[in-house]
Amino acid sequence: MPDRISEAVHRMAAQSPDLVAVTGDLVDHPFEGMDDPENIRAGEKDLRLVRDLFAPLTCPVAFLFGNHDRPASFQNIYGDLPHDFTVAGHRILLFFDHEAQDHFPERTHEQLERFQAALSDNNPHPQIHLQHYLIAPTRNEGYPHTYRNATVLKRALQKDSRVRLVLNGHYHAGEPLSRDGHVYFSTARAFCEPPHPFRIYTLTEDQITQAEHNLMEAHE
Repeated sequence: MPDRISEAVHRMAAQSPDLVAVTGDLVDHPFEGMDDPENIRAGEKDLRLVRDLFAPLTCPVAFLFGNHDRPASFQNIYGDLPHDFTVAGHRILLFFDHEAQDHFPERTHEQLERFQAALSDNNPHPQIHLQHYLIAPTRNEGYPHTYRNATVLKRALQKDSRVRLVLNGHYHAGEPLSRDGHVYFSTARAFCEPPHPFRIYTLTEDQITQAEHNLMEAHE
C-alpha cells in the first residue's frame, strides 16, 4: 500500500488540487489488543508513514480517523493539523465522530456542537464538510454505515445555503456524487481495494462534478 499511495499522490499532484481529503481508516488497527503497547507503537509508525507519503503535495491535506483507527494514536500523529480552515474561498470543516456500542455512528457532544456552530455563525464562506461516516444516502445493510442521527444532520445541512459539498468514507463500495437540494454528497470507494480509486472534484460557481481515477488502469 505505501507504493500505491505514493503513486496516487504523484498523480494527484499532477492535477494541481487545492485540497486532498483522506476520509479515514488510515490503518487497520486491530480491535483485539487496541491498547496493547506493541500494537500502538506499530500503528503510530504506520500513521506517520501515511502522513509522510502525502507530504510531497503542496496543497493542504485533510486527514480523518475511521472506525479502524485508534483515535488517541491519530491525535498523536495528526493532532497539529487544523479542523476548520479556508481553501480557495471555501471553508473546510472536519468532523471526528465515533461508533456507538451497536456500531451505529453518531455525531454527539463536541462534534455536534461544532457542527451546529458552523451552521449558525456569520462566516460567509461556502462550506465543505468532511467526515468518515455517511450522512446520505442510508447504507445500513449488513453493517451500519450511516449516522444514527443522519436525518437531523441532513436537514440542518440543507437549511444552510453555504453548504456545498459533503464527503464521506467508511462505505467501501462508495456512492457517486449526487445532489439533494443545493447540497452535494459523495462517498469515495475504498482506495485499499482494486482498482485503487481516488476522485477529483471540480467546483464551479454553479455546479460540482466528479472524475474517478483508478491506479490499475494506469498499468494496463
